[in-house]
Amino acid sequence: MQIHVARNSAQLGIFAPEEIIAGLQSGRFVASDLAWRDGMPAWTPLGDWSEFRSVGVPSSPSSMPAETKQVSIIPWEQGKSLGSFFATIKLAITNPASFSTGRFAFGDWLAFCYVALAIGIPFQTVQLIFNEDPGRSVAEFLQGFSSPVVQSVAEEMLKAPSAPIGIEIASTIVGLAFAPLLYAFFALLHWVGQRVFQIQVSVERTVAATLLATGLLIIVMAPFQLLSFNIGAQIIISSLFFIPALIIYFRCFGAATGVSPWKQFGISCFVWFVLCCCCCALPFAVLGGLGAGGV
Repeated sequence: MQIHVARNSAQLGIFAPEEIIAGLQSGRFVASDLAWRDGMPAWTPLGDWSEFRSVGVPSSPSSMPAETKQVSIIPWEQGKSLGSFFATIKLAITNPASFSTGRFAFGDWLAFCYVALAIGIPFQTVQLIFNEDPGRSVAEFLQGFSSPVVQSVAEEMLKAPSAPIGIEIASTIVGLAFAPLLYAFFALLHWVGQRVFQIQVSVERTVAATLLATGLLIIVMAPFQLLSFNIGAQIIISSLFFIPALIIYFRCFGAATGVSPWKQFGISCFVWFVLCCCCCALPFAVLGGLGAGGV
């Protein structure tokens, strides 16, 4: 099985076990080099691999400085630039396990999310230019259904006045400015869900990992906004890519938090289920209380 090797925040390549043994004997690799292969939860120094002890490689000393043990090989944490941004996107898709080495400071990944949103602005601009009233397009699409209820909703949407393009652009910019903070809020709720299931991941890492995965999802899904002039095509194509996008999101989020992607998916479902129950139950409770008070 192929093994990924990294040193000082840079990946050295992918090697067979025999190549690594030869490299350790020749001095090409050292015990402190980080290594990972499919199925491992995190990158581990070569000195801690039992199969390489036979070539005389010492185990990594417990006194090794923390910064040597936890070297981030994530491009975005090595430097902030468009190049490192897209390199991080590529790494998240091709080798999400690399994110187990990340430091995940909140400020780094808040900036990452803003960059992702900024890159998505041209796609949204095209959407506004070619489809000045998204609500009308949706209404026209709904008119194709035979249900009287759906057609009634479509008619009400068509009657609503269209917002000026300037207001649409301004509201989009404001929404983009506050979006990462909203993502961070939902990340806090996810952190609460982790604690409910006794999973110990720090608040900062949970929030930062959420911003990373969300930024990745924004970039992956941004081109679909160009289909906004055809709602039917957008729904069909987005549906086809929904599951792959979900897999990419939770593989990246799971690696960044050191938790199985399936567990994180289950926690996310639990949190949203509780939110939906609260959002639905609270209005009914209020209305029921008002009704009882009126009686």
